[in-house]
Amino acid sequence: MRQKSLLVLFLSLMISTVGFSQSKSTPWAIGLTTGKTAYQGDLGNGLFDLGEAYHGNMGLKVGRYLNNYFDLNLDGSYGRIGYNNNKKGESFLANRLHMDLNLAFKFNNGKILKENSIIAPYLYAGLGFMNYKPVDNRATKGTDMMIPLGIGAKVRLSSQWSAFWQSSYNFTNGDDADMMRTDGTSAMSDKNDRNMMHSIGISYSFGKSAKPDADKDGIPDDEDQCPNTFGLKSTNGCPDADLDGVIDSKDQCPNVFGAKSTQGCPDTDKDGVSDNNDSCPEIKGTRGNNGCPEISQTTIQLFQEALQGIQFETSKSVIKSSSFSILDRVVDVMNKNQAYNLSIEGHTDSSGDDAMNMKLSQERAASVKRYLVSKGIDANRMTTAGFGETIPVASNDTKEGKSKNRRVEFKVNF
Repeated sequence: MRQKSLLVLFLSLMISTVGFSQSKSTPWAIGLTTGKTAYQGDLGNGLFDLGEAYHGNMGLKVGRYLNNYFDLNLDGSYGRIGYNNNKKGESFLANRLHMDLNLAFKFNNGKILKENSIIAPYLYAGLGFMNYKPVDNRATKGTDMMIPLGIGAKVRLSSQWSAFWQSSYNFTNGDDADMMRTDGTSAMSDKNDRNMMHSIGISYSFGKSAKPDADKDGIPDDEDQCPNTFGLKSTNGCPDADLDGVIDSKDQCPNVFGAKSTQGCPDTDKDGVSDNNDSCPEIKGTRGNNGCPEISQTTIQLFQEALQGIQFETSKSVIKSSSFSILDRVVDVMNKNQAYNLSIEGHTDSSGDDAMNMKLSQERAASVKRYLVSKGIDANRMTTAGFGETIPVASNDTKEGKSKNRRVEFKVNF
């Protein structure tokens, strides 16, 4: 018998994560229960006594969805209750019928847990009665009022089927069921018998919501922001294919999980610019620079200075030593900004042959790259290009204009 009680308790705990699944769309539920009743009274305390004989029961449960927070339940069961006090040689045994009406507070109310949570605990309290009929004259026939205070848990098995577990501690207004009336020396402070009921069961939800639901998604049309498209409760009845909390109609990346702050698109570098609009999706940057890091004003001024500051021997790609200080500062910028990739572009004025100018501009850009590589900058971080005289920034008709057109430009890429 002790092993049987242990097994039933173990099964009760194992199934303790399942429950009623009635909702707005299927507001009624009916279920069958089984479980045990444990006695507490003048004979002793069997609430957590695993060695006490198993007193089982079978029952029926009817539930009605009220709103997101509360369900109304009618619980009834028939079985036995009893206790053996071997030390005193006294025992109590009765067939008992119980019924109570209770109000359950649900944790899956949309505030604490999601309404469509698979696992959903609840608390309940109610008012009912318990009727006793003696077995072998080991009880007093009668009926007590009872107040159950209980806890349970829920798991949806499907849209309509569920299973449940619950336990309640039941206060009664009587002290005669066990054939012993408290004489004032009992540890029971209110001198009345009490008991606990542990139940597991399975239920089926049914019925139709009083409100129409055109898309059959369980959300009434007057509460459904997308009443003609099947959706989710978490998005107020609208579809959300990637389950990122942004409805498809407002999601710029409806099939890729993203963030609300970036209109449902991913933002790998967490800079507030979605990857699809980010020129540097893996490097944290700013909106003003299309998701790339801002280039400091000091670096911009250095590159501006380099336009005319990098000098070459006439008609050659040999860098003059006077230009080394500027190039060394470029090396320093590249070392401090490992995300920078540098495009080096050479330009000439219009003096001489066009083809020769194109070749010269390419060779001068390559010379600058070689210098930077010699100072430790990774060659893979730099590209070169020559444009000859094709992109002038000033007129080639003046000496001053030609000087401006002979230049090396640095552009940062990421």
